[in-house]
Amino acid sequence: MKMKNAISTILLALIFHQAFSVTIEGGNYEGRPQFIIKTKTATYFYDKAGGGFSRMIDKEGKDWISFKKDPLSEYPISAGAGFRGLPNMVFGNEDGGAGHPGHDKCVSEILNEHTIITKSKSGKWEWIWEFEEKFARLTVKKTDPNHPYWFLYEGTIGGKFSPTYHYWGTDKGGPNNEIYDFYKGKKLFEKWNWIYFGDKQIDRVLFLLHQTPDDKEDVLGYLGNSDKGIDSEDGMVVFGFGRAKGSKPQMTAENNSFIIGFLEKRIEDGQGHDKAKKKIEKLKK
Repeated sequence: MKMKNAISTILLALIFHQAFSVTIEGGNYEGRPQFIIKTKTATYFYDKAGGGFSRMIDKEGKDWISFKKDPLSEYPISAGAGFRGLPNMVFGNEDGGAGHPGHDKCVSEILNEHTIITKSKSGKWEWIWEFEEKFARLTVKKTDPNHPYWFLYEGTIGGKFSPTYHYWGTDKGGPNNEIYDFYKGKKLFEKWNWIYFGDKQIDRVLFLLHQTPDDKEDVLGYLGNSDKGIDSEDGMVVFGFGRAKGSKPQMTAENNSFIIGFLEKRIEDGQGHDKAKKKIEKLKK
């Protein structure tokens, strides 16, 4: 009898854990309504009207996005404020700002206990975010065929702008320490399936995976919030799937999917990179 009771207790604990491994509740940040999504590895703040993440907080409380409302769109000073966000999808048309915190182009609702659906007010765009314990998946369900989009991560690696401490790796190799000064016109253009970012002082990396990869050009650089470039006091990393030279969005596909999440390991060498690669590429399927 005692054994049966113990087994029952364990099963109930497992069911309780599974049921509450992801929670979504309402909240506020920077004076804007948010969905706050709590998972095993991250807490996400999702700007309801913007349709994008304003914060992505790791288990140590470090915010890897750090959006601030003011100034929202002044170059380059907003690299320390309103430019930040994820996925910052729609740019340069009537729906510009859809998918970007701080803008009011969307309506977002809870679809179920682990899914948020967002639609643009124009009706031309629709996407869903599905949250798991260790990652979140974006699927772009509906697009405006007349306007390409991109998927951007613009934020603070390890919670701060400190390029000399940052590193990154992709499906082409890593870890890399090269610093590309976005403000001074130094940007790296490639075609990647995934990327990770880390800080040499932190045992964790953020990864971004294009689950349905294409042949579109991608971009990487560091944008400081002043004319000092990477020597600015504040700023952000700029990474974009489908962002070509001249800040041109490239993607048009529907049912396009992306995964973001943390790996709880600092990557110091090729061996560490290979281990990260295996974990990230498992999610491609």
